Amino acid sequence: MTRLLASHLVRTMPGWTFLMAVLLAVALQFPALQSEPRVTMVLAGLRLAAAVLGAAVGFALPDLMASTLVTPVARWRRQWLRIAIPLMPAVIIWAGLYMTVRQIAGPAVTWPHGFVILQAAVCGLLPVAAVAVAARHRDDALGGLAGPLAQCVALVGTLFFIGRGSPWPPPATTDWTTAQRSWPVALVLVVIVLLAANRETVRAGRA
Repeated sequence: MTRLLASHLVRTMPGWTFLMAVLLAVALQFPALQSEPRVTMVLAGLRLAAAVLGAAVGFALPDLMASTLVTPVARWRRQWLRIAIPLMPAVIIWAGLYMTVRQIAGPAVTWPHGFVILQAAVCGLLPVAAVAVAARHRDDALGGLAGPLAQCVALVGTLFFIGRGSPWPPPATTDWTTAQRSWPVALVLVVIVLLAANRETVRAGRA
């Protein structure tokens, strides 16, 4: 049953959205091609690549036939399949971009590696979690816009913090600032929201 559902979902997902996200993610790595690449620009390109790929994954979550189609497959299983099918290639593509950028610009530009990957995970999963929440309340394509909207709100909110209060600069030493320690917390919160949003649909009279 799961295999049949997965093959059906592959055919119904908006492939053009994912393709455009991949092309944009590749284009965003242009700063790494400079003769003397700036660390901030290279890292911004990797973060934005994760963000656009995550947003594309989010557009696969709204179930356009949820209100008209009855299926024996539980909602949580359908939603996790909708995430897993585009998320796996998105992770592979981002990992490929990261390794390419690291090879071109040098390992020092993408150091520390764990911090860069952690930031990418949050930037990529945030829109997925936002769309998962929106998909509980509406089953149309507009629900996919909740992902980019959440990204914009988060970005604008963090831009008010500067210096040691900003979460964006990579740690200069192994001693992370309080703002930099917020990334693991953010990842945990995003995952919790995603888990909660992919529960079974709440019915009238049920909690």
